Amino acid sequence: MSTLQEIEALQAEVNYYRDSVALLRARLYRRGSGATPRLEELQRRLHSAELRLRAARDRAGSTPSF
Repeated sequence: MSTLQEIEALQAEVNYYRDSVALLRARLYRRGSGATPRLEELQRRLHSAELRLRAARDRAGSTPSF
């Protein structure tokens, strides 16, 4: 997968997890519930995806362009 395609795929993954976390938080807030294992797992996956996106962008930025 090219770097640009990788970055786009990772950005889509980050957006998915960010939206999922926000929706679940809203549902839990409406019910008056606290954090759940599902929310914690989504937050871990979001954090992991953000780290992978940052690393891919760093790699792309350090690649010389001719």
